[in-house]
Amino acid sequence: MAIWQFNVELIPATWLAAGNDIESLFGEEGFDALPAWAAYEDPGLEQRLGMLLPRSRSWNPAQIVWGSQDGNDIRLSRRHEGIGCVAVHFDLRNPNMLLIRAIADLARDLELAILVPEVRRIATSDVEALLRFAAESSAAHFVLDPQSFLSQLDTVSERAN
Repeated sequence: MAIWQFNVELIPATWLAAGNDIESLFGEEGFDALPAWAAYEDPGLEQRLGMLLPRSRSWNPAQIVWGSQDGNDIRLSRRHEGIGCVAVHFDLRNPNMLLIRAIADLARDLELAILVPEVRRIATSDVEALLRFAAESSAAHFVLDPQSFLSQLDTVSERAN
């Protein structure tokens, strides 16, 4: 994922409705959506994702990629004959409002929740909520003022040492 990309993960809303907590998807080794996808079955998901961006080549045979790695892309990873995760990266250098709306619509239609890993929160599947999270993201900060963003990284780095 590039610094100018705003990342969201799609997870089944039924998993959340069953009382599961998104914090359980974050561990010492990072984010892992596999538990959320374990019981999900929708044969139309892959087809719907494929309608949003053109298919690309993937270095990983267990991953399907649509779009461009340095622009907008969608990645569906498979694990154990099921879905492991669905990640969407929005290029905030040139926001694609149609794609943002399409992801919100897809999430609503297929009963998926839109998780913003950066803040560990769920964005409702409406465009305005998704845009708010995008506007407040590190990617937006970088795109709007790269120098300020990088100087803040330097400050954080110095404090860590």
